[in-house]
Amino acid sequence: MRGKKFSLALSLLLLFSCYLFSEEIVVKSPISSVTIYPDRATINREINLSLSQGTHSVVFNGLPATLIPNSLRASGKGDAIVKILGIDLSSQYLESPLLPEIKKLQSEIDALLLETDKARDRIEVLNTQEIFLKSIESSNAAQASREVRLGKPDIQSWERVINFLGDKLQEIKNAKIKQKTLLKGQQTILDILQKELKSIKARKPLEGRKVKVLLESPREGNFKLNLSYTVMNAKWNPLYTMRASPDSSEIEFAISSMIQQKSGENWENVSAFLSTSSPSHETNPPALNPWILEIYAPRPVYKKRDGVLGGLVGGVLGGVVGEVASPVEASVEAELLTAGILETGINLNFEIKRNIQIPSDGAPHKVPIDYEKLKVKYDYIAVPKLKEVAYLRGKFQNTLPYPLLSGNADLFVAQDFVGSTRLPFIAKEEETKMFFGEDRQIRIKHEQIKREKSGPGFLGKKERIKLAYKITIQNLRKNQVEIEVFDQLPLSQNTKIDIKDQNITPAPSEKSEKGMLSWIFTLAPMEKREILVAFTIEYPKGTKIRGL
Repeated sequence: MRGKKFSLALSLLLLFSCYLFSEEIVVKSPISSVTIYPDRATINREINLSLSQGTHSVVFNGLPATLIPNSLRASGKGDAIVKILGIDLSSQYLESPLLPEIKKLQSEIDALLLETDKARDRIEVLNTQEIFLKSIESSNAAQASREVRLGKPDIQSWERVINFLGDKLQEIKNAKIKQKTLLKGQQTILDILQKELKSIKARKPLEGRKVKVLLESPREGNFKLNLSYTVMNAKWNPLYTMRASPDSSEIEFAISSMIQQKSGENWENVSAFLSTSSPSHETNPPALNPWILEIYAPRPVYKKRDGVLGGLVGGVLGGVVGEVASPVEASVEAELLTAGILETGINLNFEIKRNIQIPSDGAPHKVPIDYEKLKVKYDYIAVPKLKEVAYLRGKFQNTLPYPLLSGNADLFVAQDFVGSTRLPFIAKEEETKMFFGEDRQIRIKHEQIKREKSGPGFLGKKERIKLAYKITIQNLRKNQVEIEVFDQLPLSQNTKIDIKDQNITPAPSEKSEKGMLSWIFTLAPMEKREILVAFTIEYPKGTKIRGL
């Protein structure tokens, strides 16, 4: 046992020595790719290194605080034989200008300050011009007074000078009003931006991460180092646009992703993958524990005395001491270069075909994924008793090479937006149905055509109500349509109430034990069909029937 402890201590000492005496290389590595999950994202950074013989400590500064330590991985390839000895993670406090929000706000403030300075300069120039013109006005007034005293006034010259000065001074006054209004608006916006900047700077300093990757190279050569890590505060959700055309046999699918991230670093011009898996989900199925029945007995109450609870000091009944993280293993892995849809085991990734720009602002950014057309069978559903409209329904099979994830869908019929719905998860080859709202070109009418009440006869004990309803369906479309119509018969919950003399024309396609009726019709253009439903309700004399 002592030998093992000594060996472990010696290994740690040697590794620590390598960190102390290795050549430190501080790199600026751009993000090369991002894999976005429904609740987080994995970042990949690559840097080309020219290594000399010996040990090297490659430093990645300014990584986000949302980085998950256990997710750090290092790998690489090149003509140099390189051994990755380990990864060291530490905290650092980033300077405020490194904050993406601060950089953006400061840039806007600087541009606005430049514009306000220009406006003030214009006002200053206008003030100088105004002073100059007024000095001319004063000197001319003095000259005019002398001419009057001498009895030789030049009235026309005075008028020309007065008009000229008046026009110029009015122009300057208008220009000053315009510049002051502009300056006031700029100052208002500037105050808002400065308050926002002050609010951000007032927060605690942004804690970042610094990563050191320790490399050992027995000889010089080139090496491409890849560092990957997973960050929180990032996600994507599918968004669908489904466009139905009742006169065709297709449905258009436009599939997009709504990407949001506030990880602390901007994703600028990076290749992106959208993954359907979620690393936060458990990988093992839950296990059933024995189902035990006992007679309930209240738990004993222990008195706390002298900081002791239940015999344990400090009142702590249980706890976990923070574990020391195990060393991160690094492995050299080959890169998988594919395009489009990537199946990785039981999960699926979408490769965005163009590089994306997603700032760390938490705002949703829409990125197109795919556009497809699927074969669909359209028909209609109508429940005239509740609403005299027909609802367009599309039945289709997911023949796409990937499942459709659950997400929001915007629904259109031709160019008309009809609403939004939640698309459920639809596996490959699975069939589903979607509704696309009301179609007023299928005319529906539901009317009561008879209601006759008759009392009991001589010595009779029963009262009766005869009811009759007519449903009219007409196809105003230019093509043949199929429609399913639903109605119902009353259902008695009391043996004293009888439903008699049922007359349903035409006979329903289906009739359930609970009185639900349905008909399926195929209607040619302008064709009209009628449904008649008649019955008699018989009940004891003087009884009030609920539901009529």
